[in-house]
Amino acid sequence: MDELKGASFTEVFPVFWQALYLDTSMACYFLWFSFLIFSVYVFIPSKIIATIHKAYILILLIIFSLMVIAELDIYNEWGVKINVKAIHFLAHPQEVINSSPTSFLLFGLMAVAVLTYAGVFIYNRISPLAPIAVFAQTKGFKKISIVFLFVIVSPVALVLGIRGGIQQIPIQQSDAYFSKYNVLNLAAVNSGWNMGQSIWENKKNMEGNPYIYFSADSAKKAVQEIYKTEKDTTISFLKTNRPNVVLVILESWSADMIKSLGGYDSAATNFDLLASEGIMFDSIYASGDLSDQGMTAIFSGFPALPAGTSIIGQPGKYNHLPCLNTEFHNAGYKTSYMFGGQLSYGNIKAYMYYNNFDRILEGKDFDSNIPRGKLGVHDEYLYTRQLKELKNEKEPFFAGMFTLSSHSPYDMPMQENDKVKWGADENDYVNSIRYADLKLFEFIQSAKKEKWFNNTLFVFVSDHSHRSPHHWDNHQPEYRKIAMMFYGNVIKDEFRGYRYKKIGSQLDIASTLLHQLGMPAQKYIWSKNLFNPYSPQFAFYECYDGFGWVRPNQYLVYSHTNNLFPFEKTIYPSEKFRMEKEGKSFLQTMFQEYADY
Repeated sequence: MDELKGASFTEVFPVFWQALYLDTSMACYFLWFSFLIFSVYVFIPSKIIATIHKAYILILLIIFSLMVIAELDIYNEWGVKINVKAIHFLAHPQEVINSSPTSFLLFGLMAVAVLTYAGVFIYNRISPLAPIAVFAQTKGFKKISIVFLFVIVSPVALVLGIRGGIQQIPIQQSDAYFSKYNVLNLAAVNSGWNMGQSIWENKKNMEGNPYIYFSADSAKKAVQEIYKTEKDTTISFLKTNRPNVVLVILESWSADMIKSLGGYDSAATNFDLLASEGIMFDSIYASGDLSDQGMTAIFSGFPALPAGTSIIGQPGKYNHLPCLNTEFHNAGYKTSYMFGGQLSYGNIKAYMYYNNFDRILEGKDFDSNIPRGKLGVHDEYLYTRQLKELKNEKEPFFAGMFTLSSHSPYDMPMQENDKVKWGADENDYVNSIRYADLKLFEFIQSAKKEKWFNNTLFVFVSDHSHRSPHHWDNHQPEYRKIAMMFYGNVIKDEFRGYRYKKIGSQLDIASTLLHQLGMPAQKYIWSKNLFNPYSPQFAFYECYDGFGWVRPNQYLVYSHTNNLFPFEKTIYPSEKFRMEKEGKSFLQTMFQEYADY
């Protein structure tokens, strides 16, 4: 419970009171059906009606029990409550099961059973239909009067309960927020209410752009100013403009795992060692917090969308996006993409196939005797297969690969005596990074023996970040900071060991890489060339329903739902105003482009 470190009992206890607001609202939503059942039961006290109501209660108990228990794992992984993103991934239940530790699955099933049984037991002991059945025996004016009051008063009470009272503005999720400890605020938010709002907000997104803050022209002009570059030029750090490119997308690598990026000193130690010969980027931020968002950010230079909206899951929309693979194809490169798990997760497979990679390999394409975890092939075997594939690959080639050992449930083949003991709840994650870091380093050492190595640029970048022992909030910039490095003998000597300190994001890989290779980058309008000295410094990332906006020495995190700034660091009030307009204009314009697809 590191997130509650320093919190006193008087700060924790109010969560139960604060939770009553949304708990009452949620209860009143579900009581509408009970109200209808009661209204009929007064006149027709039938066993069939009683059975229908009992079945309704049982279904609610099962659904809510599943939701509450699943939320424990979701919060542990994403740092947020269950929302519409979780529903999207239920299309691949096997992947969801494999992503959770077996111990949690067993605990979850037992917990759901216990909660459901307890609810049914209580319902049977205090069934509200029993007194109604007794009342149904009364006759005359008394019955008519009470029924009349019930039919009139109950709906009014339910409506008031749903909206949270008679105040002008109906109850909002922010009404449950009360503490500087975000975990307490989340605990006070009813899970069903949160899920309902998530579905509702996502439904609204499908009907148009909900992020309208300014006129379309004003927002576009603001975005143009953000990207305004005095001169279209680039500093070349490559010895050749036609190297092979090996893109390694690192699952969940947080900057907190890398000492030179301000992180811990015993996690990704080999990554720092490689950086002494490559180009390390100090201030790169993930556009989103899921792998599917990372893929479109890296390959298409398209920002992650808020409110659980994913463009990669919609073929009618991602077909409008550019893709690095197309540019490499047009330049005569052989292209490939490799993943040790199931590419159907997050609809990545369809996206990759649509963009015509010459070769796409996933877990089922690996030898069946290769050791696997619940998610698929471990990193060491992924790298071994990549070396085998590239040994006879025609040059130049563009080879993308996506690791998975640093993803829950962290069942990598690592000796116990090689693990570090953090004594914290992220112990397994930290050790998975240690394993992934070692296998990445061994991959590079093996690659050095290949004939293609001296003409190859390696690009290492995280798909998104992860909760670290620092326990940053999911929306804080520190949480979204990730690893990125260019490496290889094709880098000019004067750039070996170079530290790029300006602010950027995954989105900028496309323009930066294409400019280095002399390929067209005009279609990647959301990507900027990091090696153009005149490029502006900024990074945008999505929040659940808002955005994070990072500028040098400043940042702003905005919640559209609550119209709040949960995190901010600005120098002057005028700077906050400017950054707010920039971030809102970026979000509005970008989402409008998505909506227009």
